[in-house]
Amino acid sequence: MLVVALVGAVVSLVASLVLARASRESLNVRGAFVHVATDVAAFAGTAAAGALILATGWDRFDPIASLFVAGLMLWASVGLLRESTAIFLERAPSNADPDLIGHALVAEHDVVEVHDLHVWTVTSGFPALSAHVLVTPHADCHAVRRRLDEMLTKRFGLTHVTLQVEHAESPAVQLGTAEARRTPLQRR
Repeated sequence: MLVVALVGAVVSLVASLVLARASRESLNVRGAFVHVATDVAAFAGTAAAGALILATGWDRFDPIASLFVAGLMLWASVGLLRESTAIFLERAPSNADPDLIGHALVAEHDVVEVHDLHVWTVTSGFPALSAHVLVTPHADCHAVRRRLDEMLTKRFGLTHVTLQVEHAESPAVQLGTAEARRTPLQRR
């Protein structure tokens, strides 16, 4: 038991060193690293239990080591589960507040209204944004979109952005459609 555990610990330690140098931006790489790191702990726990059993003859060290390793695995998996759940639920990344982003968009020159704003995480380290932006009737839609794109990248780190930019209609025409929208952000 002791020899197999020591060999397994060395192999897992080498694998964890290789994964430690890989980019931890990826949830998959981080999950693989956590898996191999808990393997190292499991082999180390098994080796310690084996040595203690040899030294004392008390065979309860093995289940104690197993409980320790199971607790470590549970603790290590909580962060991975939290982040993967946020991705599955398409929640906004923690560093990208949709309200703050919406107010920043509507504060830009020529922007009249922003609605259907959605910020989510496509995969770990890859946030995305989409929104419908209404600009003043004589504004250059393409120039405004480029300016908004640049602001979102610089200020919020959002590089995967889809903006539908259109000219705002007169207030009388817009009133009928604005009621159907969910709380649009408007310039005051």
